[in-house]
Amino acid sequence: MKFCKRPFMYAYLGDKGEVWPCGWMHYTIGNLYEQDIDEIWHSEAAEKARQSITNGSFAFCRETSCPFCERGELLNLSEEEIAREAVPTELPLVVNMANDHICNIACTSCRKSVYCPEEGEREKIDGALKRFLPFANKMEEISMNGGGEFLANSSFIEFLENLRPEREDFRLGFETNGVLFDEEHWARFSHLGKYNISVTVTLNSLQREVYRYLSGGFDHMERVKKNLKFLSDLRREGKINKLNVTMVVQECNFWEVPSYIGAFTQSDEYAVDEIVMKPLYKWWKMDEETYWFKNILNPMHPYHKEYLKILADDCWKHPKVYDWGCHNIREAMPHPLKQEEIYRKLLTQIYANERGMSPTEYVKERLEKLGAKRVGFYGKNDFSQTFAKLMRKAGAEVFQLTWVPEDCCGSEFPKVAKQDFKPEMADAMIIIDFFKGGYWFSDLRALGYQGPLISVEEFVEG
Repeated sequence: MKFCKRPFMYAYLGDKGEVWPCGWMHYTIGNLYEQDIDEIWHSEAAEKARQSITNGSFAFCRETSCPFCERGELLNLSEEEIAREAVPTELPLVVNMANDHICNIACTSCRKSVYCPEEGEREKIDGALKRFLPFANKMEEISMNGGGEFLANSSFIEFLENLRPEREDFRLGFETNGVLFDEEHWARFSHLGKYNISVTVTLNSLQREVYRYLSGGFDHMERVKKNLKFLSDLRREGKINKLNVTMVVQECNFWEVPSYIGAFTQSDEYAVDEIVMKPLYKWWKMDEETYWFKNILNPMHPYHKEYLKILADDCWKHPKVYDWGCHNIREAMPHPLKQEEIYRKLLTQIYANERGMSPTEYVKERLEKLGAKRVGFYGKNDFSQTFAKLMRKAGAEVFQLTWVPEDCCGSEFPKVAKQDFKPEMADAMIIIDFFKGGYWFSDLRALGYQGPLISVEEFVEG
């Protein structure tokens, strides 16, 4: 059976204080603004997350971004081996500190604009980091910051200045855009150089105009290249133990892949250990249309055939290249307007039905045919909300599914996170926003739901 060790020894610190058992898991086990990490680690929620691994469902895992799933690297163990491995450590041994989205640039692959923290957010982060520091000193590995730029936040720099690891085998990993990783900033935490340090610099293009576009208009490419040379010197001197570069492959830089890989494998300027080629993922509430135009792994993308030619290039075979999942072609997905076209067809069927029924009567009949009084739905777009209101008007008790816990304040419907869902909550589950909701068809079954689980098309068309 497939097995993953991460929820038993790893914690991901997300924004708003949330703690996840893995960065690729839709699951919250506690909040660092309100609890200490040891309390969170031994919580009932944490145990439930681990059960999703031991029962083989992987119900909360985001398989299309997890590198172990993308690359087929999950362990295949016997029941006896899993029983031995599935024991949580006293505290998480490995922690990814991604609990601040502050960044000095605005990469189009992860955000729409420069992030501005809410009032009081910085103070909450500072407080959480101070309480977390004594636990951090006991850990085996810490990485930062998958959510923003750690060097753009004085709180993280102060945390590093005060970090005094107790383990000689301590490991420290940095994810950075490279703009600020210079000699001056390194001096502030260089005392950690005696430990095993890895640095990953995200540099999405070596072409200036493309870099500037993908960085949200910021023109720092030459500065990043200069800092990469500084980091290469640290690598040669043994002050850092591994230096990686990452490219998020998308519609405007994929053609550059062979020359990009060549720049770091054929030059003596850079002492790069690994070149991470990462496909584009739909982070930070990227809208559907933007994702569609950027995602060249989609067979329906106009540049997809050209992308296949790049995938056939021998550059991918270089031993320094780490293919995160760029060869994993995605399900063919039409432009998001296709979903709107389907919605218009469904609305016509409801409002102009041949039997002359009112929209409410039409939906009520469908609910009765389904035998459903309590209905859960997935969808956040306007049509989803409108359709859910129509179901409620037709007499259904309606709640909205969410990936992770969300505030219900001001919401039209009660919200139920995947981790809090119980099969007995609903007589029927309807996936309305099906372009984004494909996971639910398998995940709800994995969570034990055996009732009707259908798309909105199937519901309307009977």
